[in-house]
Amino acid sequence: MNLLKIRNMICLILIVIMLLNTTGCWDQKIYEESGFALQVGFEIADEDELLMCFTIPVLDERATEKTELIYGTANLLREFREEARKTSSKYIEGGKIQQVLISDSLAERGVHSLLEILEREPTDPTIAHVVVVEGSPKDLFEQAQTFGDKPPLPSIYLHQLIRSNIKSSNIPETRIFRFTTDYFAPGIDPITPIIKIERKKGKGIAIIGSALFLDDKMVGKIDTEQTALLLAMMGKAKKSVFISKNALNPKGENNKSGCAVNIKTVKRSLKARLIDDKPTIDISLNFKVILSEYKWLNKYDETAQKSIEDELAREIKEKCENTLQYTQEVGSDPLGIGDIIRSKYNNYWEKVKWEKEYKDVTFNVNVKVDINNYGLIR
Repeated sequence: MNLLKIRNMICLILIVIMLLNTTGCWDQKIYEESGFALQVGFEIADEDELLMCFTIPVLDERATEKTELIYGTANLLREFREEARKTSSKYIEGGKIQQVLISDSLAERGVHSLLEILEREPTDPTIAHVVVVEGSPKDLFEQAQTFGDKPPLPSIYLHQLIRSNIKSSNIPETRIFRFTTDYFAPGIDPITPIIKIERKKGKGIAIIGSALFLDDKMVGKIDTEQTALLLAMMGKAKKSVFISKNALNPKGENNKSGCAVNIKTVKRSLKARLIDDKPTIDISLNFKVILSEYKWLNKYDETAQKSIEDELAREIKEKCENTLQYTQEVGSDPLGIGDIIRSKYNNYWEKVKWEKEYKDVTFNVNVKVDINNYGLIR
């Protein structure tokens, strides 16, 4: 009996020792005491420093402003954050950042080094959207706080604006991890949305198109229509609207002219070839559309529909070719043609400099448009 008690005592002591050795620490972060930065902005302050901004939601119901805007100059984002913590009433955390906004003038100098800390820090989200601002991110943050008819937090307003325009194929969906992947991948260049403060058509933030990059430097801009067609050629198109201003539908009564179609689906096929040691790319696009606005015809038959489809296909083909030509002029390869050539013709890839060769790529674009529906009332 005594041996049993001794054995139980020894077991109890061993359990206590094990529990003491396995105790750990808990890095507790109290929500009410934290200030979560939802947006970060970068722009040029002078030749030596950057102007950086944070927007932080204010949760106090008595506060007149719903967003705290903190800005200052620094050389590193870490440096700016530590300085910002000295003026903010709460401990600033970066784990909830939704958008990274970069001025267009700074994007022309390079973007990747700005994103580095967000890529290294495990608590910072790499799913934040990367956006180029035409102008100053700081001015955009300040103006966004005055939009009384928009969501109270600029981050929520901009998030909703970005999401809705991604669904309409007006802009690409570019998050930190996607930008970084395209930056490091040989033969493909990143593309990001561009926004600006709208000053002519009412208060708000306007989506104006996309920024084209060569490596991590912005080298060009395209509008929303070009972006939609570029996404179609990339195989990433979503439902969108195409507006045609063509000779098939001349100006009539009330000065109304043109044609509008809702694009339901786009099927893309792409084939890469080497002809006389020069890359040739064949892109075929098949658009399924709904005719949503067009002049009423006395007779709408197969012949009339075929004429509209052919004219739409011709116009889309021309605009696709012009968009591709522009990407070649600025030297940006958002379609990843170089990546396709690298995997298919690696011997050729190894002996050329793709930045130079891309400018001489031959693109053959074939477009087919099928109108599946042309109106509720016939």
